[in-house]
Amino acid sequence: MKSRLVFSLLVAFLAVAGLNPAHAEEKQSFEQWLEHYRAWDRLEKEYAHEPSADTPEAVLKRAQVYLNLNSPEKALELIEMTPAFTGQSEADRLWLGGQAHRGLGDLTKAVLWYTQAARFMPDEELRSRFKAESGLEPIWHDVWLKMYWSWLANHTISRDSQREALDLIMAVGIKVWPNEFWNGVHSLLQNQPLANAAPPASALVSSADTMLIAKAMASISLEKFDEASTHITKLSNETVRQFWASTLYFLNSGNTPTNIDVFLEGNYLKAYAFWSGNVLAPYSKSRTDWFLGNPDSAAWTKFRNNILNMPPEAAEKAIDNELGSMLISEQTAALLRNFKLALSLANGNTSAAATTWNSTDKSTLPICLRLAGTLAFKESLNKVLPENPGEAFALYPVLAALSGAAGMDVHPKTEAPFWTAAPQDQLQSLSTVRYPLDRLLLLAYWQQRFTQSPSVELAKRGAYLFDDTSFGIRSLIHLADDAVKNKQLQHGAFYLNRIDDTALPPELRMAWLDIKTRLELDAGSQGKALETYQDMVKTDEPIPVMTRLRMALLYQQRREYEAAQKELLAMWDARASMTTALQAETLFWLGEGEQAMRNPDKALDYYLKLAWQYPQENIWALTAMYRASLIYEKRGKYETAKKLLGTVVRNAARKEQRVAAQARIDAIDKKMGEEKNEGESTLVYPF
Repeated sequence: MKSRLVFSLLVAFLAVAGLNPAHAEEKQSFEQWLEHYRAWDRLEKEYAHEPSADTPEAVLKRAQVYLNLNSPEKALELIEMTPAFTGQSEADRLWLGGQAHRGLGDLTKAVLWYTQAARFMPDEELRSRFKAESGLEPIWHDVWLKMYWSWLANHTISRDSQREALDLIMAVGIKVWPNEFWNGVHSLLQNQPLANAAPPASALVSSADTMLIAKAMASISLEKFDEASTHITKLSNETVRQFWASTLYFLNSGNTPTNIDVFLEGNYLKAYAFWSGNVLAPYSKSRTDWFLGNPDSAAWTKFRNNILNMPPEAAEKAIDNELGSMLISEQTAALLRNFKLALSLANGNTSAAATTWNSTDKSTLPICLRLAGTLAFKESLNKVLPENPGEAFALYPVLAALSGAAGMDVHPKTEAPFWTAAPQDQLQSLSTVRYPLDRLLLLAYWQQRFTQSPSVELAKRGAYLFDDTSFGIRSLIHLADDAVKNKQLQHGAFYLNRIDDTALPPELRMAWLDIKTRLELDAGSQGKALETYQDMVKTDEPIPVMTRLRMALLYQQRREYEAAQKELLAMWDARASMTTALQAETLFWLGEGEQAMRNPDKALDYYLKLAWQYPQENIWALTAMYRASLIYEKRGKYETAKKLLGTVVRNAARKEQRVAAQARIDAIDKKMGEEKNEGESTLVYPF
């Protein structure tokens, strides 16, 4: 009876507690158990060995596991090798493919896959799923914009299919995020001007100025920089003169002009953005593509100089004579025709230049000459762009901006005139409301936002949208620096590898090398870090102090003490820019280096100077006093050692330090025997 009562009470308790055996949950499968504990690597193996491993459900589960393992390349390989499914399974397959591309850093392909997935989703699910995907709204906006700018530069047979992709992406954008941007760009692509578009700006560049710029660019193509400068000084507007003088300076030197604030002072936002974002950054390393012939060819340089020293009529006649020869190759003939075109334009002989221009393959001309001909003959940019879509996309924004700066705006219906003057506080509305497709205005706005409040999210968008500008490069460097600081070494390497460091100006190359050095140190690649650090030293740019300190400590670890001391002494020479804590630490490591090289006198100098000069830097001052006490103890200067150790005992914050210092005092007392009165001289008379 008693046992029956106990059993009844136990059943009642289990029922109240929700543990009634009759209603207990079934035991988890091994796959469910692994998923609960996020053992994704083992879960993938389980899925792969299932009898139904090729079914849509199994393939999708495996792909999701790869994404959870941060292996998007494996997920994508599995998805792309799998034939298309139907219905919801196909939507899921394409969606996972989009996530995999996003994980690989390819946002354009990610959006294209997401767009295809949308075709298999009802509207309600589409909105819900797209809004739930983290950070997808700005990505959708930026990818569409970048594809639109690429479409503007595309005049090949793929142009129509690219427009279809733009329309599909825009349709999803309007459906999921029906905001002002999507409604605005939809109207603009339907050739409907926006109701709030600004009135045309007053022209700063006359038709005569445009021809002067064309002549200057033709002269630059022949590397006649002084002649080009003469043309530019004749421009009627001072600000326009400054812009083209800056262009001449860049093409001659490869350096970004420094006097660009004049554009900001005049509220010429696009001109300022052109140089502050440095749209010409891809050509900093080499400007060969801008000039006629091969500047490194001695034979060409000699021939060119001989022709340029002739009077214009004689020069053209000499070129015609060469063209009449049956012995020259087609390549040489094309170069001579281009030479004749450049001479005619530079000398203002537009009728002769027009004849040559109309018979020339414009897509192969030097960039300066393409721009000169475009301005002189009001040519459409699609006639001068390279046939290769990638090369055309890279060159298009350069030619479009420079054409606008020369008074020939390429897209007056969708973009603000180049010389639009507006205060900076109007930049947001100009770039996001009035002219949402204007690349230079948007570049100006992004730079303004990033300067005011830099962030990883802004840097990601800037690095994607403006990857061919110095602003985009600076954004990548910001991302790499942030990733390495947060020990996200894989991401840090990803960002660094997207930058051609050899084309960077000195200060940016130093930043790139600094991040690379820190990444290699954190990854345990000390040998590579030392090699990269030597590249930093060779730049002659100021080395970041914390990187110098880390390398000094690495040298000490490797017992290369002299190299370590050299770095630490360089830090000490620049101590005015360092915090007192870092100054104290520098002295400490200098003392440690001397001690390791068996120079106790020099070590003592550093330790004592540190303890005296930086008593407020408790950890370094007290550690230096402890180290100094050991030297004094070894030399038999027991009272001095005890005094130093006594200060450590009184002031040390850590118990371990106090205990260690007291232990040394006790040991010294044993060595001394009878204690002397404090303050008593240690002088001992031998007689």
